[in-house]
Amino acid sequence: MKMAFTSVFILAPDFPEQEGFGAMLSGKYEESLVKAKELGYDGVEIIMGDPERFDAEEFKKLLASTGLKVSAVNSGSIQYTLKSGLVSSDSRQAQLSLETLHKMMLVCQDLGCVQQVGVARGFIESGRPMRWFKDCLVDVLRTAAAYAADLRIEIAFEYTNRHEINTINTVAEAREIIERVGSNRMGMLLDTYHSYLEDPDSLEAIYDSREYLRHIHLHDSNGGAAIIGGGETNFERLIELCGEIGYSRWFSDGLHTLEYGAEEVRRSTSVLRSLYERYIPAADPARAPVR
Repeated sequence: MKMAFTSVFILAPDFPEQEGFGAMLSGKYEESLVKAKELGYDGVEIIMGDPERFDAEEFKKLLASTGLKVSAVNSGSIQYTLKSGLVSSDSRQAQLSLETLHKMMLVCQDLGCVQQVGVARGFIESGRPMRWFKDCLVDVLRTAAAYAADLRIEIAFEYTNRHEINTINTVAEAREIIERVGSNRMGMLLDTYHSYLEDPDSLEAIYDSREYLRHIHLHDSNGGAAIIGGGETNFERLIELCGEIGYSRWFSDGLHTLEYGAEEVRRSTSVLRSLYERYIPAADPARAPVR
């Protein structure tokens, strides 16, 4: 039995074409799910488009036919498509963002997965102090966490490097936000690429956030795929550390999937599987959410 699980990013069919997303699995779900399975992944992380256009029942049929699970629903489209954020001086935009997030969370409830919240938090505007942004973010995430409790799902809050967004760039900042929200429905998503760029030591970041970790994006120091990316990340030590701290959930990859050959990607998923078996205690990929 595998001890942890790897998912790959897939773009929703209605996610608009834009720079930075061209190397992810995309197209019709029946195509991207089959491709994910062929490449050796255990599941998918959905980069959601319009949640109202998502047919959960049809998607679950496709999951059943491929044997895949869903690790998370990614809310990045709130920023990338709606050009909005959960924190905004425009109250209408902030409300639209929260309403869209809530709709995505309903999808998570239906699919039994975690809700990612990252760049959907928004940018800080010129002239606004970071203290104002953090206070507003804590307020809106408390609202989201309360809704997550009603739905019996979890939220994984992701910090992101300064080149992508100008708010909450380090593990220390993310931990501050999570602790201020103060809900067991709110945990952390750590992306090893963002951590490499922003934290003094990625392994220390994982260890220090161990009680909050709900999901990990497993990317090399250059943003490339795990194992085959050619960067500096020591994935064996990283997986070993995850086993030491008791992390036995999902690892997601997929920023640059289509830049590699199929055999290379299958080597990545195969080596990761062997590392999970070596270092991480047994877990169920369809683990029930916190009750």
